[in-house]
Amino acid sequence: MAKSIVVLRAYQDGLHLNITPTFSVTEVTEAIRKEFERMNQPLAGVSVQIDMNAPLLTEADLAYLKTELQDTYGMEVRGLNIADGTGDSTGVLGEKRPLAARAERGRIEKTRVVRETIRSGQTEDFPEGNLIIYGDVNPGGEVSAGGDIVVLGALRGSAHAGMNGKLSSVIIAMNLVPLQLQIGNYISRPSWGQKSRGYPEIARAGTEDIIIVEEL
Repeated sequence: MAKSIVVLRAYQDGLHLNITPTFSVTEVTEAIRKEFERMNQPLAGVSVQIDMNAPLLTEADLAYLKTELQDTYGMEVRGLNIADGTGDSTGVLGEKRPLAARAERGRIEKTRVVRETIRSGQTEDFPEGNLIIYGDVNPGGEVSAGGDIVVLGALRGSAHAGMNGKLSSVIIAMNLVPLQLQIGNYISRPSWGQKSRGYPEIARAGTEDIIIVEEL
């Protein structure tokens, strides 16, 4: 199977767009368009970081991609990092910082992508790693993952991240109105009839067995 040019992944700090460096900026832009069309979910206001390894693209190309994501798709690009092969990350302006967070993320080996809505009575479990849903999780639907859960749609059912006890896992949804959230052994049941706040949100474990929900 051919390697994807672009891959959208979920990490503890939000969404990352990983780009294979051996393609032209035209090919990368087209691959992003096709990937987002296949997702068929609104991405306006969603925060994303671009990650690349030893790129062949120029700084002008990278700046163009950032502008494309912001202007065409309405996304917020919070970072654009390039691994230089030495354990550091270099941004387009030459700034370097340790990749401790990248190493932490790398401990979760796999990410499963589900390209459909989880309907009432359906479950999707992935204890080996992260879970990304290209669709909604309807009331009565349940999703569980050993790592993070990202729903690129509405989360109206139940979600359990860190199902193996990993309290650093997070739950992200474009529309977060769940029946129940669970991170590790922390459980939250939002008020009945809770309405969408109209922006993407992230849920994470706080102190004293509570789950904190905030704007992404």
